[in-house]
Amino acid sequence: MTALIILAIAIWVAALLLNWKRPSLIGKRGENFVSRKLLELDPEHYSVLDDLLLPSLGHTNTTQIDHIVVSDFGIFCIETKSYSGWIFGNARQQHWTQVLYRYKKKFYNPLRQNYAHIKAVEAIVRPKYPKVPIRGFIAFPRAEKLNVSGTDAVGHVMDVLVKIKALNASVLSPADRFAIIGLLLSANIRDKQARKLHDKSVHDLKVLNGF
Repeated sequence: MTALIILAIAIWVAALLLNWKRPSLIGKRGENFVSRKLLELDPEHYSVLDDLLLPSLGHTNTTQIDHIVVSDFGIFCIETKSYSGWIFGNARQQHWTQVLYRYKKKFYNPLRQNYAHIKAVEAIVRPKYPKVPIRGFIAFPRAEKLNVSGTDAVGHVMDVLVKIKALNASVLSPADRFAIIGLLLSANIRDKQARKLHDKSVHDLKVLNGF
């Protein structure tokens, strides 16, 4: 009986841990999927950087960017949201809604989140390259349907790739592109403790806002 009780407790604890980690695991899988798709862009003209933590003037002093594409045609900041179901929102709304069967969940407008990413990149790049265009896109790799109005910067992964490829007027030389990559990688915060503090700050902010 004691062994059965211990086994039951172990299963219960494992289930709790899996449930606690599941959102982050789903999120990471979504980011990896988007990263692989971005790598389909022609490497002669596009370079993909993943998971950069940059200084920010926002609430958390740092901002984590899922993907940055540095290209001959400009810089693209891509935020991945691994929500399934239907997504409803408007570019001007503070919060959007995920609908999955009868389950509804509000989440912070990712366009606003990505705006902070763009500003962080601007602060690093614009002093040397004041005219380089920096654009943002939101990728939903798992959503069944997107009903988002007021913007053309939101889509499934292939939609985002099409939008990036459509912006094909050269504005940077290969040398400039690699110099910008160097600036971003130099600013990237790799310290594990700093990343843990960032994650905690983001978590605390979500709790404060009821998410």
